[in-house]
Amino acid sequence: MKGGALKAAGWSSSTADTLDPAKASLSTDYVRCCSFYNRLTFLDKAGIPQMELAKSFDTDDAKTWTIKLRTGVTFHDGKSLTADDVVFSLKRHLDPAVGSKVAKIAAQMTDIKAADKNTVVITLAGANADLPTILSTHHFMIVADGTTDFSKGNGTGPFICKSFEPGVRSVGVRNPNYWKGGPHVDSFEFFAISDDNARVNALLSGDIHLAAAINPRSTRLVDGQKGFALSKTTSGNYTDLNIRLDMEPGSRKDFVDGMKYLVNREQIVKSALRGFGEIGNDQPVSPASPFHNAALKPKPHDPEKAKALFKKAGLLGQSIPVITSDAAASAIDMAMVIQASAAEIGMKLDVQRVPSDGYWSNYWLKAPIHFGNINPRPTRTSCSPCSTLPKRRGTRASTSPKSSTR
Repeated sequence: MKGGALKAAGWSSSTADTLDPAKASLSTDYVRCCSFYNRLTFLDKAGIPQMELAKSFDTDDAKTWTIKLRTGVTFHDGKSLTADDVVFSLKRHLDPAVGSKVAKIAAQMTDIKAADKNTVVITLAGANADLPTILSTHHFMIVADGTTDFSKGNGTGPFICKSFEPGVRSVGVRNPNYWKGGPHVDSFEFFAISDDNARVNALLSGDIHLAAAINPRSTRLVDGQKGFALSKTTSGNYTDLNIRLDMEPGSRKDFVDGMKYLVNREQIVKSALRGFGEIGNDQPVSPASPFHNAALKPKPHDPEKAKALFKKAGLLGQSIPVITSDAAASAIDMAMVIQASAAEIGMKLDVQRVPSDGYWSNYWLKAPIHFGNINPRPTRTSCSPCSTLPKRRGTRASTSPKSSTR
């Protein structure tokens, strides 16, 4: 069945929202980019790269790659896709003036050129067999050669941008010439409702048809109600407790080790996440990733061992500030669980709840102890930009899947 207009609400938005794939940073940016553009490759449900605008990726040494493009693909303005569009799109990430979010990753591409109308040759600084996977990320969407105005979202994707208001909403209409055959709905309106309760209420009242990232607490309001379905996905996103090693108290190794044993991962999944999560082990590779090592077991919850380590660090009984916010999924509930565990052994964690607005600019990676929420990366090596961030260690308590309800 085809037709109809879909209204969907995400959870994050900003006046800095953009249709420039290179600068995309919020979930709303990624949704719009996937609606209006295509990539050379995409990842399937198993995390394996599949061809999209590319027909093939070939290499003999994992350093020089020859990419054959699909033919018969057109942009929304009627222009045919050529190798020049791909070269332009990829080279933009190397231009400091663009401010690409993946500039560090793209820097390994030392030469990008068109061999003919439908062939692109990429030379890397060193061998990297993960190039097809890396180019599947949202930022490497293909735009038309010479594009300077991204407000129109001129891509090769399933929807044509009808309107775009940063921080407000976007409207897309079905692309009748989409090379994959066209989407099912005639149009979609997409915007953000940052408050979890308001997003759920909008769904229940019929104001929207799809609500993304439902808080685990709110699933009870819609689960089992007639006319609604809960879609659960192990996304690889994770909420973590970041402890900076270059600041007190993180500069004391015994304190950091004590926190790892203090975190009751099982209780967090059960109470804070209402079962919508998987236990992690202080590293970002989730069970949804093909690179996950199931043999690497999480630290056990051992409050007595944690107490001994805190005492050894000279911090037992002292008040330690911990910053949390709704900005990081389930971070407030997780903080409460950790605080309760600490209180049982005489450790005082001063949990400070701060507003979502400005959290990522003012607290994330800046406060000595705070929570973060990280999107999954396609490979273990594509986290390389993190090397430019302040030195820190994250205690990954759980992987919280983003649930959507429709």
